[in-house]
Amino acid sequence: MSTNLSFAQLNRVLLGLKAKDPELKRFIRHSCDLSRSFKHSELLSVDLEMTGLDPKKNEVISMGWVPIINGEIILAEARQLLISPEQGVGDSATIHGIHDRDLANALSLEQGLEQLLAAMKGRVLVAHHGALDISFLQQAAQKLYGHKLPFELIDTLLIEAKRLSRQGEHFDKQLLRLYACCHRYGLPNASAHNALADALATAQLLLAQVAAISGGQTITLREIMKYSH
Repeated sequence: MSTNLSFAQLNRVLLGLKAKDPELKRFIRHSCDLSRSFKHSELLSVDLEMTGLDPKKNEVISMGWVPIINGEIILAEARQLLISPEQGVGDSATIHGIHDRDLANALSLEQGLEQLLAAMKGRVLVAHHGALDISFLQQAAQKLYGHKLPFELIDTLLIEAKRLSRQGEHFDKQLLRLYACCHRYGLPNASAHNALADALATAQLLLAQVAAISGGQTITLREIMKYSH
């Protein structure tokens, strides 16, 4: 049996050795098997609400997630957390509707990230415009743990962009917004800028996308990820 490790696997091993937080160790230790079929895999659809778009200046104030297990959305395990920022929410409240007064009993960023990592253990992360969410998660990990984390990501925005491009359709960025993508598949309107509602809408969108690109055939996580890179 070969003991050769890929760069990603080696990086995960090294991070596991460096990690001190127990929940972080468990997250790093449980990697995802990307060769598994979508219908026999676990994923976690995640959305974050922030005070702005710059992870170096702005902060996470809400996290929402819902698991997708064996091709089904598990609403019973859906969660939404409010996160207390170091600074006030400022003008961003007009976008996400979360005010400073709503955060009086919110969790710390460390508490929120620990719960998210526990939910993400052994699962592939799903997000719409995932680069933004990942950048904030990596900034938080760097701040709290001293290093970035090994996330496996499926981005529904990039899947849709590739699908439309292959169909020869001309489109602008507005057509890639979450509510527009959901509308194309006849899905319920996404409640924009609510972390849990957007995480649920993203999960529903992924199921529709997988059905469209697989044509009812078996498709692996790795094959789906190729559509989102």
